[in-house]
Amino acid sequence: MRFLQWLPILLTITIVLGTPQDVSYIRYYRTENDLLQGVEIKPAEARKFPHIEALYNGEDQLRTKITVGEDNIISEQEMYEYHEDGSLWRRAVSDGNGNVTKMYVHGEEEMSSTFISLVFPHRNLADFDERTTVYDYNMDGKVSRYQFLSVDNTPFGEIEYDYFEEGLVKEELWTDLLAGQTVRLFKYRFNPISREYTMVEHDARGEEVSRVGITLPRKSITSGWSPSDTSTYIPGNRLEESSEIIEDILMRKAEGWNPDQSLGKLMDPKVLTSPDLITMKAGDILKVELIQITNEYVRFMLSGEHDVLTLPLTRVTEIERRDGEILYPVIYR
Repeated sequence: MRFLQWLPILLTITIVLGTPQDVSYIRYYRTENDLLQGVEIKPAEARKFPHIEALYNGEDQLRTKITVGEDNIISEQEMYEYHEDGSLWRRAVSDGNGNVTKMYVHGEEEMSSTFISLVFPHRNLADFDERTTVYDYNMDGKVSRYQFLSVDNTPFGEIEYDYFEEGLVKEELWTDLLAGQTVRLFKYRFNPISREYTMVEHDARGEEVSRVGITLPRKSITSGWSPSDTSTYIPGNRLEESSEIIEDILMRKAEGWNPDQSLGKLMDPKVLTSPDLITMKAGDILKVELIQITNEYVRFMLSGEHDVLTLPLTRVTEIERRDGEILYPVIYR
């Protein structure tokens, strides 16, 4: 019966850690200290008061730790994942509802590698081999902070995020905790109407060093929307990890690229009566009214018609919005 109670929680954390190994046995403890000392209690006794349930695999590795409070209600759980040599790789912490609040990654990790290479370019990456990266998640399940710890758990850096209501990153602050100073600041601007998403990069002195904008595909464009009917307008959004954009910017700048300093402007009002354009790989150009663009297909209506059609993006070369903005593929300007 207990398994059925925490199974949904395990499935939630599986999204972060992957498929857990089979659980071979469960042990019960009164407190965290009892767990560390191996002082067990019987299951019947555990049901009488708050306790800890520890689930182990066939190799005697702790896979899941469940903290049970008053009235037999789960207050917190942790899941563990290991390297082949048996050393701990990742640990995820979630609340009683299965919402992941923290994750700890030990050793090599992508965000920490990026931070170290940019903030400590003269240090050997091997010096940070035994580091720990802590992911903090907000109520929406998005990363609110990456914190980087040395082998003795001393914080040496962090990246903090703030978000727009739409879920897109609003601000990204990189801090060298050893020097106690900001080393990089990215401020984002988002226009839900034009789908323009702009990133402004600042250096350690707060000076603007680059600006770049992309046009995001629309997740949903409600057919028949008018400015007076905002209740039916659902802009939607989808953005890959902002670090991917940053990495691309840094790479382009290293190659001598100079980011455009201005946002694109909408064309004259006549553009509102113009069609959206889909260029096919076969060379045909379709005049359409766009409905939806996903990672795999585009949905639209042909100009003057009412049937909604779907095309896989593998057959499309380019999708141009009626104001001239290229929605597919996403481009840097």
